[in-house]
Amino acid sequence: MFKHIVRIRWPIYKCHSFKCSPSVLSAIPISYLNVDVARSTTTLVQNRLHDSNENNFAYNIISKQLSPITYIRPTEAETLEEFESTLDKCWRDATATEIVEAIKSVKKYCIKNNITIEDTRFDKLVDGLMDHCEELTYVELVELLECLSELPLAHGYDTHNFHDVWSCLDDISCWQMLEWNVDQSFTVANLWFKLRLGRLCDYIFLLLDRLAKKADKKRSVDFEYEYALSKKVNTMNIDELAVVAMGYFKTRTSIKILSIVDTMIKSVCENAKQAHDISLSAILKILRLSKPVKLTSDVFYMLDKLLPEIPRLSDLCCLHIALLSTGIQNYHPETLQIVSEKMVKNIHNKEKIRLKDIERILHVLTMFDYDPKTLPDIFHSCYNELHSTERADEFISYNRSLVSALHYLSLKNMYSYQLLDKILREEYITEVYGKAAKNVPRELFSLECSIDIECPDYKGSRLSKKLRHKVAKWTSDFTPSKDQVKKISSAEELILDAIDVTTNVVGGKDFIFVDHVLPHFSRADIVVCKDRETGKFIKPPGFEEYILGDVMFPVKDEKLTFYSIVILGWHNTIRDQNTPLGLMLMKKRQLEKIGYKPVFVIWKEFLSLSEDGRNGYISSKLM
Repeated sequence: MFKHIVRIRWPIYKCHSFKCSPSVLSAIPISYLNVDVARSTTTLVQNRLHDSNENNFAYNIISKQLSPITYIRPTEAETLEEFESTLDKCWRDATATEIVEAIKSVKKYCIKNNITIEDTRFDKLVDGLMDHCEELTYVELVELLECLSELPLAHGYDTHNFHDVWSCLDDISCWQMLEWNVDQSFTVANLWFKLRLGRLCDYIFLLLDRLAKKADKKRSVDFEYEYALSKKVNTMNIDELAVVAMGYFKTRTSIKILSIVDTMIKSVCENAKQAHDISLSAILKILRLSKPVKLTSDVFYMLDKLLPEIPRLSDLCCLHIALLSTGIQNYHPETLQIVSEKMVKNIHNKEKIRLKDIERILHVLTMFDYDPKTLPDIFHSCYNELHSTERADEFISYNRSLVSALHYLSLKNMYSYQLLDKILREEYITEVYGKAAKNVPRELFSLECSIDIECPDYKGSRLSKKLRHKVAKWTSDFTPSKDQVKKISSAEELILDAIDVTTNVVGGKDFIFVDHVLPHFSRADIVVCKDRETGKFIKPPGFEEYILGDVMFPVKDEKLTFYSIVILGWHNTIRDQNTPLGLMLMKKRQLEKIGYKPVFVIWKEFLSLSEDGRNGYISSKLM
């Protein structure tokens, strides 16, 4: 606070809290601040423009419901002489009220002549504000923030005068917050958003923290938000529902009450022809997060309604239409087809299609093993874009997306040795994921293991054996047992039943081997071995030397047939169908490539059978 009492011209970044240190600022990711530090927060130069557009869109919807801030307008400066005479006074001898009135009086002239608070003519007025900022009342603080938000934008959050003023008011907002009710706190938060400093000021972070911790002072309705929302949701238009959806999605909270989801779906159906891109995107995102499986038929009807609107919608909105299929684990082929055709046309435009978007469209297409057969081929187009020098900067902004995109391409048996060598380097992994093995994602581990199977001529970087073993421990699910302490889940019960039936079919436990033969898949497989000459099952040989993390090749013996029984649970097939998802088809391909005969035990077929039926089911697959 000393800097506010004795006015000092602080260097850039020299102020309280995290705003003061260049080293601290440089450590904060740009995507988190959502600003271009070289320019400013106030100019709203952002790496993720769609986020900004989304926030501004939501604000415009909400602000229609807000009561405007009214205050008595002082005598306004209309000429240059009046403007300069107002500012050229010893404001250190004035009161906080007089200083606020002075700023309000020159606001109109500043707007008309595009004068920012950086102007040196504001120096004396800012000096006075620094001296008397602690005297500001709530009303004066609100008026001052409102006035600043209406003035021409400063050229940067760290510029002359502007930085001193907003950092000072940030302190005052934080200190006075303890005396405000929730409505007053939100009013001030709204003004910080209008100033475009919501992600940089301390006040917003402190407010969110306080709202979370002061639960004892909340009204009961604050704990029943979703229930209260379900009573009001039918009165909301599609834009208001979009704001609700943004609130859920930004807090990573799925909608629990099905009637809210149903209302959103119906609203999209009714307003499909005129709905705004941002509204649609927001609703589609929360629908995907909420996984409305019980409303799959309604979701498909909604997608039918959106189908003719795809040409007018943005690529990002169309992408969210396609991605909705991942939330219900069932796909709508018509929308995937048209969205793929639209995106492949703009695939070279990095302003429309980001690396992140390439990853996402590959995700949904490979998840359902759907090939839209576009011209040019969308998979090869995505592959080529990953090698484009124009996207080099995106490898930094979306470094995790690169690994995921390469993983999804591997499902189509497409590998880039150049990029594999890049992402498997120790320094790259440390920079992106850190040194802990548990942070290495399954996608990267899958690419590492797939090299052993499908890239025999690859000579580039690889994970060390030690790291590979550690990663396998973190990514592998343990094989359940009947005497385990943890309660057996329905998925584990399916595995145990399949093991029991297989044991009966082959003649005993000695003739089965249960392990992660493909370590990049979380579930273990059941391996059995049949002697072709005798037609009898024998103990699977040759696995003694393998450890977790190794790709377990069967021994090469023309007299033996190795079966790998793969259990497909609810999450491995298209919802309520027997069709395996793309990842399981990749597993089948890789098992065949290393010498196994893969056998799928599909939950929908297996669970409905009697004990004899299950024995016959497994036996028929091991012929």
